Amino acid sequence: MTKYQLISSDLLWQEIKTRHRLGDRPVYLFEQTESTNNIALEMARAEAGAGTLVIAESQSKGRGRLGRSWLSPPGTGLYFSLILRPELEFNEIPRLTLAVGVAACRAISQYCAIAPQLKWPNDILLNSRKCGGILAEAEFYNGQALVIVGIGINVSTPRAAFAPELRDRATSLQDHARHPVVRGELLTVLLSEIEQTVFRMEKGEFPAILEQWQQLDATRGKLLSWVTVSGRVVRGISLGSDKEGRLHIRDSGGKVHEILSGDVQLAGR
Repeated sequence: MTKYQLISSDLLWQEIKTRHRLGDRPVYLFEQTESTNNIALEMARAEAGAGTLVIAESQSKGRGRLGRSWLSPPGTGLYFSLILRPELEFNEIPRLTLAVGVAACRAISQYCAIAPQLKWPNDILLNSRKCGGILAEAEFYNGQALVIVGIGINVSTPRAAFAPELRDRATSLQDHARHPVVRGELLTVLLSEIEQTVFRMEKGEFPAILEQWQQLDATRGKLLSWVTVSGRVVRGISLGSDKEGRLHIRDSGGKVHEILSGDVQLAGR
């Protein structure tokens, strides 16, 4: 892995500092990677500490949920992964995706003066269009929970850069923000919000975080299509997330389905 030189004046990576218990963070910057999550996991297994940050100007194989790719053109987005070693029980780890979603919305709202929403479990939306995503991957390593939180955000990605089938479903922060979005400044706010939220989870405050998530839920009460891991399509009204972070929908026959995995979309999209 080769550290690259600063190549854009708006990155301001040198100013990135952490708060709370993590101390000064090691920051690794790459002009291009396949996936920042892959590099962060490799580093974590080699004993990189909590708070280690991996940033890429672009990714050739950026990953989302369910094996999907994440468009990562250079100079137009934030693509980063953060190593966490949270003091949580392993069955609490899946809740981190929802918690980090809340943190991301708080940061975007604070910095950009806009109001993002969330779609279960990991999409960040603006005006019902996706502008960001979260991929949290966890394992037990040497007896401790190890979590890699990867985030991709379209900051100024032009509409033409999206595949034709995504142009009406994707957007960028700069299309909605009231001032120029400086990526390094936004990243600093994001990191602060993520760390505060993880700290709250460690103190047992997930119920309050989940309440915030429910207020940001873009799909509650709306008709959804759920594609199960076996490929079956279930349509139903979203009832929102339960206390464990699992989505519930009620189909036309009144049956309530508990969703742990699979693809969820607004019906008709």
